[in-house]
Amino acid sequence: MNKHNLALLAALAVGFTACKKDDPEPTPTTPTTGTVKLSFSFTKNGAPFSISDIVQDGAGHAVQFDKLKFYVSDIHLTDDAMNTVGEFHETVLLVDAAAATNTFTLGSIAPNHIHEVHIALGLDSLTNHADPTQAESPLDLQEMHWFWNPTAGYKFLNMEGHVDGNGDGDFGDPEDKAFVYHCATDALLTEDHFHYHADLAAGGTANLAPTIEVTTLLMGLDLLANDIAMGGGPNNQMAMMNLAAAITGE
Repeated sequence: MNKHNLALLAALAVGFTACKKDDPEPTPTTPTTGTVKLSFSFTKNGAPFSISDIVQDGAGHAVQFDKLKFYVSDIHLTDDAMNTVGEFHETVLLVDAAAATNTFTLGSIAPNHIHEVHIALGLDSLTNHADPTQAESPLDLQEMHWFWNPTAGYKFLNMEGHVDGNGDGDFGDPEDKAFVYHCATDALLTEDHFHYHADLAAGGTANLAPTIEVTTLLMGLDLLANDIAMGGGPNNQMAMMNLAAAITGE
């Protein structure tokens, strides 16, 4: 390489460095909102619950779930004075006891104190009767819908499993039964709320972590005598009321 080329390269390098130094440093942004998350966990008598755990139904029969999942929608947050501080009405969550996690990011709100979380268990009528084949997750799951009739609606609460019919501790005998509870219909949309005291700072995250007590969910339900409950019948109504009672905050 001749001296002329070396001089040219050196000049270009100096010019590039000078331009780099002339570029203004980006102004750091100050966050004005914080992030809200909702983290559900299932419990059995206050201890962590796994989908494979055995629990007692309302009649004292041993029960093991295969499925335990439900829809949450129409979420909004209030402060101590019942002022709305966060609204996520279009958000739909599917809480699933068999899932690896039930933590959901709701979105961002202005810094504030969160005192109560208001939710609906199920779906509003318009969403309930929309075509699931055109929906996005979690509204596109066949197991959560009467899929053979797209306008029939969703299963707000889906409980399936086995009940020990003879009390011998297993679920494979002729006396044992499979149970199926598909709680649905517009009338079963259930409003609920729970208390949760969290201060959300700008740039921070508030992780609201309610628990779902499975023994409360099964109160008053005899899954051996009433092993099938579809739609909006009395046992479906009881299951939805129990679900609302089972969800608690701090």
